[in-house]
Amino acid sequence: MSYTMYEIEGDDTILRMLTFIPDNDEIHIYPKPPVKKLYKPELCKKVEENEFLGLWAMGEERKKG
Repeated sequence: MSYTMYEIEGDDTILRMLTFIPDNDEIHIYPKPPVKKLYKPELCKKVEENEFLGLWAMGEERKKG
């Protein structure tokens, strides 16, 4: 199972995105995502900002390492 999370502006403009695979403890961050607009935003589930930011920070640290 993987999760794709987006930081958005307005209703559907994607600023940043990340993919998280908890079973493999993998995080992939995309500061300049290839997709700029949410497709079917009504199907998305909102997560707490600190969850996204925490995973983003871990992704940045792992990228450096």
